Formats: sequence, structure tokens, C-alpha cells
Amino acid sequence: MRLTLMRHGEPARGNLDASDPPLAESGRAQARGAVRYVLARGVDRLYCSPQRRARETAQIIGDALGRAPIEDDGLVEFDYGTPYVHYDDGQASVWRHYDAGDLSPWGLTAETFHARIRSTIDRLAQRHPGERVLSVCHGGVINAWTCQVLGIPERIQVIAPSYASLHRYALDGGRWRLLSLNETAPSTSTDK
Repeated sequence: MRLTLMRHGEPARGNLDASDPPLAESGRAQARGAVRYVLARGVDRLYCSPQRRARETAQIIGDALGRAPIEDDGLVEFDYGTPYVHYDDGQASVWRHYDAGDLSPWGLTAETFHARIRSTIDRLAQRHPGERVLSVCHGGVINAWTCQVLGIPERIQVIAPSYASLHRYALDGGRWRLLSLNETAPSTSTDK
């Protein structure tokens, strides 16, 4: 299996929907900019988190592929069901917890978050052996999975995924390998 985790485009700021914001226009542009790059790599299956910012990003990709994304609750971010705080707005507040490896403000532990991500990826791998799977999700999901592939599951963050960035992994002989991190199409933003 070849797995690509794609971070959603930039979400809108403001109180449009306190817990599940849509994409900002810049986020839509980032997703559109990534389409050609995604298509060049090939996709057999398209999944997404049910959170709006991921769904809307996946819909843009799905429109180009000619298929609808499959929503999977296992791909939700650790902030699911809580008031959304844009990362760039939260450096001085709740994001300090995340940066320190503490998910308690969102009612989770790192262990439970890691376990959900591991279970979700294992399930996708069992369903789609030998296929190229693209899952549009979130920065925390990408970080948690990357930590597991690198063998450091006690951590929850190792990179700052760019909006609409691609993170590629391969399952060969029962072992996951990291292929690349934070790939962005030339026309997508590399903002945090």
C-alpha cells in the first residue's frame, strides 16, 4: 500500500462556525493548486476526515478524480467537537499545550489519539493492499502517524505540515516506511 496523508487547505478565520470552519478562499486555492500534483502521483482510493475543512479540500480533489471522497471518522483531528482555534491565532494560548505534547485541553491523551490513528491506518491498509490511498486529514493526524512510522510514539509532533501538503508512506513486507514529508505543489502556500 502507498498512503498519502494530505493536510486540508487553510480554514477560514472568524466565527463562521465555531467548531467546524469551512475553507478560506486561500484554502480552496491551495487545494486547487495541489490537484495536478495529486493526479500525477495517482490515487486509487480517496478518504477524508468528516470535518468541514478536510471534506471541502477532499471534494476539490474528488471532483478532479471523478469520484466522491469517503468520509472516515478515524481521520478526525484531536480538536474534533471543541471550539476551533486557528493555529496562527492560538500561539499564546491553547496551542502551547499541543506544542508541549499535551492533548488534555481537547479531552484526549496522546496515547488515545495515537491508538485511534494506528487503528484507522491499519484498517485502510487491510482494505486496500497494494493500492494508492489518499486521505485528506489534519496536521495532528499527520504528525501522530509520522511519529509512529519513525518509532517515536511518545511524541505527537515532529513537523509543521503546510496547508494542502502531501506526506507519503509505504507499507512493504508488513513495515511502514516514510517516503516524504511536507510536499507542496509549486502553486500552494507553504504557510504553517
